[in-house]
Amino acid sequence: MDWVFIITLGLLSAAGLLVIVRLLRGRTTLDRVVALDVFVTLVIASTGVGMAWQLEAFNIALLAAFALLVFIGTVSVARLIEKKEPYR
Repeated sequence: MDWVFIITLGLLSAAGLLVIVRLLRGRTTLDRVVALDVFVTLVIASTGVGMAWQLEAFNIALLAAFALLVFIGTVSVARLIEKKEPYR
């Protein structure tokens, strides 16, 4: 069963590397904000997989609160950028 967790963490790590490339090469600020949001979501997912692997679930509420905070921040920044940047 450990191989499932290892493969999942490997795929999440590969996705994280691709998101970092998108973060560095994004053309607009909105691209970078979305890439940063996806990266934080991948970190939260990786933490959840690690908690499942170790059979410890005492930080689930903390992960949910952090995900909600990141979502609210991303939506706020996206609305702010939408008002400031002209459409391309």
